[in-house]
Amino acid sequence: MAGISLYIKASIIRFFQTIGRYCDLYLSKPYPQRPAFSRSIPSTVGSVPGKFKLLFYTPAGFNFRSKAETYPFLINFHGGGYTIGNAADDARWATEVVKRTGGVVISVDYRLAPAFPFPTGIEDCVSAVLYLWNHADELNLDISRTAFSGFSAGGNFCYTAAIRLHEELKTLKASGGVEDSKVGKLVSTVAFYPAVDMTKSQTERNASNPNMKPIINPIFFKLFSGAYFSPGQDMHSPLLSPGVAPDQLLKGALPDNMVMITCWGDGLLAEGEAFRERLRGLGKRVDGYTVPDVPHGWDKWPSYGKGDLKRDEAYKSAAESLKEFWS
Repeated sequence: MAGISLYIKASIIRFFQTIGRYCDLYLSKPYPQRPAFSRSIPSTVGSVPGKFKLLFYTPAGFNFRSKAETYPFLINFHGGGYTIGNAADDARWATEVVKRTGGVVISVDYRLAPAFPFPTGIEDCVSAVLYLWNHADELNLDISRTAFSGFSAGGNFCYTAAIRLHEELKTLKASGGVEDSKVGKLVSTVAFYPAVDMTKSQTERNASNPNMKPIINPIFFKLFSGAYFSPGQDMHSPLLSPGVAPDQLLKGALPDNMVMITCWGDGLLAEGEAFRERLRGLGKRVDGYTVPDVPHGWDKWPSYGKGDLKRDEAYKSAAESLKEFWS
């Protein structure tokens, strides 16, 4: 019964989150572009077979591209506590990246808990990377300019998918299962208010920030953790808590240039900023800043005909850094 209850609760929350997404995207300004096309692809990493969707946001002229023309591309992972959310959630961010950089954005509709708990979502993200590298010639993608982005749980995937990709490539290369010409380069991650230390309880996270603005009901946190994590799960795993992963792994798996945007009123602020400084200590460049006076996920709340200057500035700043890293 407990499992059935979890599925029912997740379905109800997804319903209301879908309404919120449409209000955010289509009753707020600026209006985002719609995906140019989508593809359903198989999961090829891990032990849970299945399919999931990719949404493609493309610049003007993409449909009339020459064979010699290639585009840098950003693979985006949506948020939602690993349990809710949709690849279309970040359409406004995708629009900003396409407009400002001329690159392609591919948003991953990875499979969600509780039907697909840890680590299926991460493995879907890695499957998406390998698929895009394998189909880069057809799609005119420049695999030497691959980047990740994500929000909240998707921000966690920026780092954990990079770590899992690092592991997968070592295995494939050792077995001769991949051609060198099909292996791209991850040049950047852009993480918005990421969760990076799952060893901390929600109580500890909230207490770490005196400016905490609680906007998520504690019931949701219990749902998300119950759906995604197995009983007795080791929260120190690098695929859950990149913030406590070994230095050598972070040096090898993560790109040299990154962006992190954190929130002033977020329980994830302290761990995010600690991770930023740790990465800098490892020789990484980490652009970005803490957005003042906003809670977790502030950029996804509908403004009902109005804009959001803080959101627009954060997206612009992150996209400008990405443009530099792609140059």
